[in-house]
Amino acid sequence: MWNNIINTALLGTGKKQLTPADLPADLATVAEKIMKDKSLDGETQFLHIAAVMLNYRQSGVNPVNNSGVPLQPAPAEERPYCSTQAIYALQDALDMDLLPLVTYWLEACHDKGQVVVPEYIPVLLDTAVSQKRIRHLAMTVCGKRGQWLSSMNPDWQFPFAASNEDRWQTGSAEDRRQVLQDIRQSYPGMARDWLQQTWAQENISTRTEFLKIMRTNISDDDLPWLEALQEKNQKVKDEVWALLKQIPSSFIVQSYWQILQSAISRGPGQSLHISLQLPLDKRIIDSGIATLSNEKNISEEAYILFQLMGSVPPSWWESLFKADKEEVFTLFEKDDLGKRFIPALILAAGRFKDAVWLRLLLEKSTAFYPDVIPLLPAAEQEAYALRLFSNYPQDVINYLSNRTDEWGLEIANEVLRWMARNPYQYTRNFFDKHVLQLPPVITEELEKLAPEEPAYQATWRNTSEHIRRLLSCKVQISKAFK
Repeated sequence: MWNNIINTALLGTGKKQLTPADLPADLATVAEKIMKDKSLDGETQFLHIAAVMLNYRQSGVNPVNNSGVPLQPAPAEERPYCSTQAIYALQDALDMDLLPLVTYWLEACHDKGQVVVPEYIPVLLDTAVSQKRIRHLAMTVCGKRGQWLSSMNPDWQFPFAASNEDRWQTGSAEDRRQVLQDIRQSYPGMARDWLQQTWAQENISTRTEFLKIMRTNISDDDLPWLEALQEKNQKVKDEVWALLKQIPSSFIVQSYWQILQSAISRGPGQSLHISLQLPLDKRIIDSGIATLSNEKNISEEAYILFQLMGSVPPSWWESLFKADKEEVFTLFEKDDLGKRFIPALILAAGRFKDAVWLRLLLEKSTAFYPDVIPLLPAAEQEAYALRLFSNYPQDVINYLSNRTDEWGLEIANEVLRWMARNPYQYTRNFFDKHVLQLPPVITEELEKLAPEEPAYQATWRNTSEHIRRLLSCKVQISKAFK
């Protein structure tokens, strides 16, 4: 009926006139009275009818009474409801429209074994419609009533499985990714077994993504399966190579080591003999060793040698040279060519998770290596990042932003002081995304971090106030679920 009104308005009453048949039966009498009023021209009659129609639409409709639709009552909840304090915290997070804080609330509620009160179930399910990452959490926290209610709304009917195995077999792509990630962290063998069982049914994109997850807790146990894979797609093959290159006993790492033993040897005293004449076969090239240098000051041969050194455990040099770590480091450091390969040793220590070697190398390093430092405890990571922050502020901030845990106060102070001097680069949006990484105690330091430049001070005051609001909500959530 409303389409007829719109079409008439678009065409004009000169070309199309409304008839009582175009309107609901309830309006037929009123429409006839308007149309018979000869004191009104066609346009005025149309506007009168449209006004009546608008009021009719806004009055709503009566629900269909269908007694044939059975409706069972919602089952009783098995877990306790969260506290009133927790609901206040949830409302604050929703009011700020910040997914990190809502997710933080959901995780806290789930970990505490509680469910949300019924009034907030529709809000959380509506949020989960557009945020796939929180769907399983939201359904869990909404409890039995949430499952019951979602059956009545197609938009809320997310795939929901109680166990990880069910989620792996029937869940969405995001569900399955999360399950594999969780299982690989705690039960790496089980994760490999599950992936082997479904491997033939996975598409190329999924295979590539799942192989990246398998880098967690990679070990010799994964070797038979990986070396048996016969993949045709290059992206999948690259991921298989990446995994094999993290296992010292794999044939490819052993092949690299054979080349390196013939290329680098210990000379008299504290000297090295390095040959750049490297015998390479097709397997070495296929494994991802590039043959063209990406730096003009490094020859192709030196670049190949650098990649090979970054792909074998650094501890192997101790056996080859019959020397301890410090002496091996000194051998490379004092050789004009060898010192150029020390960054490769750092990359190798990170690749093969050798924290002892990594500490030694990073103590001597003046460059920042964000990809390898997660191997160290958080306090050591931050001490290293803090030492190099003045030279690599943006790199350190990017590294901190990618961490999921909370920053220490000292480095948070240094980083926020730098951000205060760059207020247009680090706006409220940045802190909205990274509120969970900020330590709540930083609120006491915000005024001290104000920039000296008068032009930036007002902006920092506004930003500081926003940070306080974010952290207040975070603290409120934490306290609510203690």
